[in-house]
Amino acid sequence: MPERVYTKEEAEAILSRALELQGRPDAASATAHTDLVAAAREVGIPPEAIERAASEVVARRRDDEALRALRARKWRGFFAHLVPYLLVNTLLAFINVFAGGPPWVIIVMLAWGIGLGSHLFAAAVPDEHGMRRRLERERERERRREVRAVRVEPEAVRARVEPVERDEAALAEAEGDGPSSERRRSSR
Repeated sequence: MPERVYTKEEAEAILSRALELQGRPDAASATAHTDLVAAAREVGIPPEAIERAASEVVARRRDDEALRALRARKWRGFFAHLVPYLLVNTLLAFINVFAGGPPWVIIVMLAWGIGLGSHLFAAAVPDEHGMRRRLERERERERRREVRAVRVEPEAVRARVEPVERDEAALAEAEGDGPSSERRRSSR
């Protein structure tokens, strides 16, 4: 009999259903790391491979969450631009209508509308590569801040902990009461 082959989705569905049949419906949606390592060991996958794969999956999930947050920030920025556009241009339209004259407000609306349109385009069609580069730059900046904080902290602690040692002989010398100052007076 030929060996059965399952797709990734089928394998996940089979495992989820088997966990449900065991009376562990919560395990179908989440698996403990130790259980995952034990299951991998049973099928011949070394624990190091599971650790590496788990760290990559967690890093990818963190990146995806950061990208979603960045997209949400772009949309908030667009709406923060849209609201003043609508309010100011509505006010200007009323002024233009009540003051009379040529419809100069259209020029303002079109000029500002070009900027608003480009902001909409940036929010609606984000540059994935550019956003990933931006996230990497932000992470690098954060790493540098952490390194600086670690480097500065020991110096600050040392400055507070190490008392200034005073050499009594040097103090007496500086004040003119030391032995060398007596020799200088006698040689005069």
